[in-house]
Amino acid sequence: MTLDHRLEARNLSAGYENRVILHDVSLAIPAGKITAIVGGNASGKSTLLRTLARILRPKAGAVLLDGASVHHMPSRQLAQVMGLLPQSPIVPEGITVADLVGRGRHPHQGLFSRWSREDDRAVSRALKATGTEGLADRDLDTLSGGQRQRVWIAMALAQETDLLLLDEPTTFLDVAHQIEVLDLLVDLNAAQGTTVVMVLHDLNLAARYADHLIAVGSGGIRAEGRPEQVLTEELVRTVFGLSCRIVMDPVSQTPAMIPIGRHKAAQKQIARAAS
Repeated sequence: MTLDHRLEARNLSAGYENRVILHDVSLAIPAGKITAIVGGNASGKSTLLRTLARILRPKAGAVLLDGASVHHMPSRQLAQVMGLLPQSPIVPEGITVADLVGRGRHPHQGLFSRWSREDDRAVSRALKATGTEGLADRDLDTLSGGQRQRVWIAMALAQETDLLLLDEPTTFLDVAHQIEVLDLLVDLNAAQGTTVVMVLHDLNLAARYADHLIAVGSGGIRAEGRPEQVLTEELVRTVFGLSCRIVMDPVSQTPAMIPIGRHKAAQKQIARAAS
């Protein structure tokens, strides 16, 4: 491990019950950067994130944080260092935004300690950072999808960790709310140096918003590096089984994937034959 990498996997194999999904995976997450994990359905990308976050215990190998196995750390100690937003978190019934964000302070409170001024300040900072201050007294179940996702991120921020893992944070959101959430994560990374690791389905959003891409497929890492290194026509064909063209995004100057599909490919063949 170097100062550039705090979280890493070494010879990691992981899965569910008797099924191994990831085989002998080794990687290092760049500190202070945004990393996006991409891959097809059932490729193992969420399995990788869940194992990095200690939700799953590896079948072999180890996940290390600052050189120590996360699976041997006390839960409270890990929660003081690593924040996690799982996929489709359960919404507590009848809870307000402020109360939910306040739950992020639990790792910093001892068995008999009381709510402190520092806890108040941490919640205020998290609400401000996510633009949810005006929602503090609202019930969570009255919010829109994008607002609710920002509140969940605020709860993770209230833990005041410098490492944040998110499992598909844009799932079930319309495109405007997807951009809203991703812009927020970029703001957090730029302002606080938060290391962000997230699973994303959308390749173009991953390439636009991430500094580092990890492409997962066939039980292992197919490619990793900067978006322009990873997002290639060959990788999309290999990992997703899809023919495409890679062009330059005119807005972000990052690679963008244009799918071809059978219908358009057939049309092109017919047009060539006719000419």
